[in-house]
Amino acid sequence: MEIDSAYERREHSVVKHALLKGYLEKLLFIMGMTGTREIVYVDCFAGPYKDERSDIQATSIAISLDILKKVRDALATHGKYIAMRAIYVEKKKSSYKRLKGYLDSNCPSGIQAFSIHGDYAEKTDEILRLCGNNSFAFFFVDPLGWTDVGIPRLSKLLNRPKSEFLITFMYDHLNRFVEKAKLRQQVHEMLGTLSDGDYQKIQSLSPKDREEFIVQKYREQIMAAMGPDGARRSRTYSAVVKDKDKERTKYHLVYGTRHYKGVIEFAMQSDKAELIQRVVRIQVKQNADPNRSLFQPEEEAEHLDDARVDIDEVKHYWLRKLSDKPAAFDEAKLADMLEETGWLVSDFEGAFMALQADGKAENMDAKKKRSKHPIDFKKGEQLRRLT
Repeated sequence: MEIDSAYERREHSVVKHALLKGYLEKLLFIMGMTGTREIVYVDCFAGPYKDERSDIQATSIAISLDILKKVRDALATHGKYIAMRAIYVEKKKSSYKRLKGYLDSNCPSGIQAFSIHGDYAEKTDEILRLCGNNSFAFFFVDPLGWTDVGIPRLSKLLNRPKSEFLITFMYDHLNRFVEKAKLRQQVHEMLGTLSDGDYQKIQSLSPKDREEFIVQKYREQIMAAMGPDGARRSRTYSAVVKDKDKERTKYHLVYGTRHYKGVIEFAMQSDKAELIQRVVRIQVKQNADPNRSLFQPEEEAEHLDDARVDIDEVKHYWLRKLSDKPAAFDEAKLADMLEETGWLVSDFEGAFMALQADGKAENMDAKKKRSKHPIDFKKGEQLRRLT
């Protein structure tokens, strides 16, 4: 895998942009095919940042416009003609000048692009006016710092119905400051009001458990601010993006939706991004030391044991969920499981196949054991625990 030179020293953005591309394209196509007449993409920290080339192809601006055009053209072949708008917000004057110049010269025909100069939180009313009341909107909120996505700043956007959100939660930054007394107000705007007991718990937890606790707190605040859309409750899921050099999390991409199918599709795209992440991290190491490996990064990544969770933990979780009486496991139940654990779809599939091999679980609707996808959640297949 050859990493674009524009990503040098920010290789983790390759993973973020891969996830944005994969999910956004699938989402917008589905929305267009299922009756949505207006689609709006909103980038609250548009930049461009750290790509000095005139085509800015390694930025969310160019990536999103390419996706909007691709989806619009694909929908047209099915007789679906969708109004598409893109809203790009940028506070820094020099970046805004580049943004506006790029949009003036490169916006695809048939797509309306708007540029807004200023802080997205101060421009919320203008953003929502441009979104309109009838459109489906996807908000990409990708700040450079951790305090920019506090709930008070996001709340009016989060409360908009018919919307989904992808928010960069700078865990590595927040984790450094979460215990500093002078920054408690900023921390509380991210995680909600924390008690003395919460702070003591944070101090006592292992690094892994500490991360899970903090990210879950932020996800809870996002869901509370979103609220339901009719009968559909708010849901969140997060994808981990690691530091390109170190064995630690750089940030989480926190996804917000009000539909269980969104959680599943985002989790599936996260699964694909996990492989890209392994390849990128190996490529960075090989670039630093060309003699490090005889294998291509893709080959090495296929054999790298870099799982986010131990398979035995997932197997135990399955056994708690299963009963000796058959029960249907459909997409809504899968979405609940993904939300509750933060694991990947492949984690659940791999663990269930292991339980089948151990003679501890059975898919009663499968005529024979499947080598890749042991459960068809769309069909709500009947599963049970074997004793």
